[in-house]
Amino acid sequence: MNGLFFIINPSAGHGKAMKVWKKVKRELERKKVLYRSFYTEYPGHAEILARQVATIQNYHLKTIVGVGGDGTIHEIVNGLSSFQQIQIGFLSAGSGNDFARGFKLPTHPVKAIRLIIQRINKPITQYDLGEYRLGGKKSGQYFINHLGIGLQADVQKEVENIPIKKLLAMLKMEYVTFIIAFFKVLLEYQPSSLEVCVNGESTTYNNVWFITISNGPNYQGKFKVTSNANASNGDLNVTIVHSINRFQLFMVIFLNMDGKYLKEVINTIACESISITSNKPSLIHADGEIVGETPVSISIRKSRVALIK
Repeated sequence: MNGLFFIINPSAGHGKAMKVWKKVKRELERKKVLYRSFYTEYPGHAEILARQVATIQNYHLKTIVGVGGDGTIHEIVNGLSSFQQIQIGFLSAGSGNDFARGFKLPTHPVKAIRLIIQRINKPITQYDLGEYRLGGKKSGQYFINHLGIGLQADVQKEVENIPIKKLLAMLKMEYVTFIIAFFKVLLEYQPSSLEVCVNGESTTYNNVWFITISNGPNYQGKFKVTSNANASNGDLNVTIVHSINRFQLFMVIFLNMDGKYLKEVINTIACESISITSNKPSLIHADGEIVGETPVSISIRKSRVALIK
């Protein structure tokens, strides 16, 4: 087996990533697995490192393993978007770990690295990626799990500003951070009108709280946003929540109510591409990272990433 390359985000999970990495290193040394490790130093660095390692190693590189949270896998996927032959492994060490939960990856670091070592030379499934292009930009970026517009993105941004976030992470109560951020944003958030274009047909939705475009099963903390998305079926799963009051929104988010209960105000669409414009700029996040504002165009890129799972 060729040596493994690891990209570690030391700040992920408020220090959790380094604890995970120490356990993984002991297992690698016990099994006498050759490896090299690289540490990120700033946001976006994992993307640069992944691209640099892949370029320098040329066709000799087989696997890169990320250690961190959802933002880390997001950056690595983008860094390797031109290197489809390189397999990606992931060791979950963030605060929310929505990607690991949605893709059913082992959360225990030793079990996870053993799985990667076991499957590294076996056939790997190719998964789809979502590609998004912000208005006015010629090139696109990728997301592997989900992209959110509106309230969901505002909450994601607010999560980073919760003063007791680090304490809650240490107590393994990250979902409480989401709850605090959700209600803080909800008090002042005003829904907007969005125009959604699918297959050349445009529909205007009024009083939209949020739109989620999912490539894989989408969770925020312990709260299910959509569970029927499939990252290998060639479609994006779009959920539009609109025209409901704050109490109904609470029911949708926290009690996992779905379209069969509120058919008129929760629309779901399966499509290969979609574009969204709004009457006022709406914040966008991709895999939990704030990336810009509407307008945006999103499309599926079939079988673009090899993920070890």
